[in-house]
Amino acid sequence: MRKVKRGPLVEFSRRDIIQALCNEYNHLFKDAYDPAIDLSLEQYQSEMEAKTLEELIKETSTDHEFYTLDDFMKRYG
Repeated sequence: MRKVKRGPLVEFSRRDIIQALCNEYNHLFKDAYDPAIDLSLEQYQSEMEAKTLEELIKETSTDHEFYTLDDFMKRYG
């Protein structure tokens, strides 16, 4: 299993990042979900599972300075 290393000792697997992205999606749409225009959680998860690790990291909208992958994972992981 390939893992991405961020920070001095923190490693996240592809599965960890997918789960965190799904947690974020669920959090963002829990009160504003519109089935006419939004993906279901299952559809969103399926789309995330089709992405590469690099694409998943891009989906987190993180960087190395202001909002890191570590920050994202602490919040949604």
